[in-house]
Amino acid sequence: MANSFDIEQILALIEKNPNISDLHLSGGESISYRMNWEIIREETAGKLSNESMEIVLRQLFQWNPQRFDKFLGDKEADFAYVSKNGVPYRVNAFFKTGRIGVVMRKINAMAKKLEELIFSDIADSIKKNILSAKKWLYLVTGPTGCGKSTSLVAMLQYLNETRSENLITIEDPIEFIFEPKNCIVSQREIGHDTWSFANALRSAMREDPNIIFVGEIRDRETAESVLSLAETGHLVFSTLHTNSAANTVNRYISFFPPEIQDSVSDRLAESLIGIQSQYLAKTKDGKSRVGLFEVMINTTSIKNNIRKRAVDQIDSIIETSSLIGMINLKKYAQRLIDKEIIDPKEVEWLFGPGPQ
Repeated sequence: MANSFDIEQILALIEKNPNISDLHLSGGESISYRMNWEIIREETAGKLSNESMEIVLRQLFQWNPQRFDKFLGDKEADFAYVSKNGVPYRVNAFFKTGRIGVVMRKINAMAKKLEELIFSDIADSIKKNILSAKKWLYLVTGPTGCGKSTSLVAMLQYLNETRSENLITIEDPIEFIFEPKNCIVSQREIGHDTWSFANALRSAMREDPNIIFVGEIRDRETAESVLSLAETGHLVFSTLHTNSAANTVNRYISFFPPEIQDSVSDRLAESLIGIQSQYLAKTKDGKSRVGLFEVMINTTSIKNNIRKRAVDQIDSIIETSSLIGMINLKKYAQRLIDKEIIDPKEVEWLFGPGPQ
């Protein structure tokens, strides 16, 4: 397999195993992949040469010499690739000690239902409190590889199927291709359909949108644009690499200079509809992973705390608001433990060592 220059042969092998999530290819190293969260090295297959990695990358670039030359100049590239079997991948190409490296993450070709990802009562809460709204901002947060994209695809597909509106996505890169159902769908990729999130967001205001998904908030300009869109009557979804609702509020405000953070806090308090933070944990049988979720709905009490920037109070409000559809990570994890879906050892970082 290591001597083959055909990336499709490699992908065909890993696509047979639904528990493989990521493929790692590097010049001078064995083919590796992540299965059930652990890296597996195919040592017996030999090592990839630098020449074979160049051919693999040219294949992924569809033999487009301009794209390959741009990669050589930029030293890295993010893009999407769809295999011959129709499986989509998110790809990052880069250099490591002068050699080409490629990481490919498998993306679900079919949108999952929200109920497949999260407990049904919490899914119902999200549908009732978030996905029925006509405006405001919903943030999905968590570390890289925690399933944010999968959750957002499920929510956006639900909206695509249940509302007759205009849905615009701005992504880097596009991962999941939505087939228009009841919505008009316009998907725009950074570097291909537009030069930046900021440009695409300015343009979106003139494209008669109802629902807008912004792949990631990376800077003040994007944070400002997203907030303005939510304020002007649009339902906006985006992501941040934060680990809790409280931390997300702090991070969002920190995009702005100190002298205007009080006014940003007021605006965020009014425009935010909720925050969903998530992680992945191994299932008890070790064969797959399952989501851990925190869901915050922006009630009056939370709004007041955001305005005062008393975000340390948000955790306790979530803790005591289960009747209106909120849940924190500990309670969600405990439900998974009680149903024997995960082992308590998987969430020691939440509870500390000892029985749950």
